[in-house]
Amino acid sequence: MLLSAILLPVILAPFAYFFDRQAKYFSLAAGIFVTLIGAVMWLNYPGHGFAFEQNIPILPQWDFNLHLGVDALAIALITLTGIIAILVTLSSWNVERPGAYFFLILVFLGAMVGVFASLNYLWFFIFWEFTLVPMFFHIGIWGAENRIYAAVKFFLYTHLASIFIFLAMLIIYIKTGHFDFVAIKQANIPIDLQKVIWALAFIGFIVKMPVVPFHTWLPDAHVQAPSPISVILAGLLLKMGAYGLLRWNIELFPQASKHFIYLMLGIGLLTVFHAAFKALYEDHVKRMVAYSSINHMGLVLVAIATLTAAGISAAIYEMVAHALIISLMFMIAGYIHHITGTWYISEIGGGFLRRFPFIGVLYMLGALGALGFPGTAGFIGEVTAIYAAFDKFGWIALALPFSAVLTAGFFFWAIRRMLHGEISGLVAKLHPHPLPLVERIPLMAYVALFVLLGIVPSILFSFVNGYAQTLGKILGG
Repeated sequence: MLLSAILLPVILAPFAYFFDRQAKYFSLAAGIFVTLIGAVMWLNYPGHGFAFEQNIPILPQWDFNLHLGVDALAIALITLTGIIAILVTLSSWNVERPGAYFFLILVFLGAMVGVFASLNYLWFFIFWEFTLVPMFFHIGIWGAENRIYAAVKFFLYTHLASIFIFLAMLIIYIKTGHFDFVAIKQANIPIDLQKVIWALAFIGFIVKMPVVPFHTWLPDAHVQAPSPISVILAGLLLKMGAYGLLRWNIELFPQASKHFIYLMLGIGLLTVFHAAFKALYEDHVKRMVAYSSINHMGLVLVAIATLTAAGISAAIYEMVAHALIISLMFMIAGYIHHITGTWYISEIGGGFLRRFPFIGVLYMLGALGALGFPGTAGFIGEVTAIYAAFDKFGWIALALPFSAVLTAGFFFWAIRRMLHGEISGLVAKLHPHPLPLVERIPLMAYVALFVLLGIVPSILFSFVNGYAQTLGKILGG
């Protein structure tokens, strides 16, 4: 089952390239297939441990076996990957050079499933690195005027960070002779060496999240990338960092993780406030959303830093909520630029909502979700993360609600300047034209999903809480 979810997108990729008129249908079919695989695993998951395992021997003497398996964390993220793939495909329905574009989407999709499903560290690393290549070309070919700079910066940052993960993996193999997750977990690695391994991998994972001070590649990548690719970048690629931290650091080395609690907390808080202040002073509509994305990933790191069941559960929920909300915001930012011809809020002026009510209303809904308005997934994610942090760290976590105030500030400020008020000269010259239905569907789907999770959060919590509680007991929290 898992192997097919990895292979099918990769097998379809060459067909998409050579039959470019049908490329979007191959991509849509692959996204639906991965989503269905995720749904089947979700419904049939036994509730604990790894399930649906496949172990394919390749070079057993080197422990280079394709060991696949998933738990609640992996199933939730694989299902999210399939959903995002469907919606990105619909948003890219009329893209230029569709053959090459969807070829890269399909390769990325297969690699993403591999990242979340692999229980062999070396295979995890291979899939991890493979995700960089499609993103590099998507930004470099379909991006804006400074796309080459952004693509190279993205690749250098994330690839150089991967070297630290590779070093951590190499040390594990030299010490244990294993790449397999289960075998490594059972091995007797000295605690001092665990700390070294943990620290090396941590650097690689937090660059991908990303958090301060390793975040500067992300705003540039978002600004230059096409909006659907920004959705993949924020909705999926950043989740790889948080997933890697949970799986290959905290779950693999729970005792060593306790020595880094306040390092994670400090970096998380710094990220939350630095990104919030940057967004508050940002005039570029898409760059502002990019800093909002960094702000939320900082909150994810704070929740993980608690090393408690409540914190881990909140972090997973916030990851999914962030993916849905921020994806909508990036798409709307792209449409605003397409309509007005500018990225800058000050140049757009006021009155955009009156001329373009559909886009304007969706922007406000996305902003409400991002700032944590009740009834949205953003509210549940922020409240549970803040509660877990306060329960663990006490008064230190009282700083987090002020971040929520800053988030509300920069979004309401943007809404006031761009959507409301008198119609500006630029907006008055624009001629409203409705979006095609195929492009409206994903926008409304994002809203429906993050509102559904906001109203019925148990859909996700009831599924991942078992994983969080098990890991919390191991960590003693």
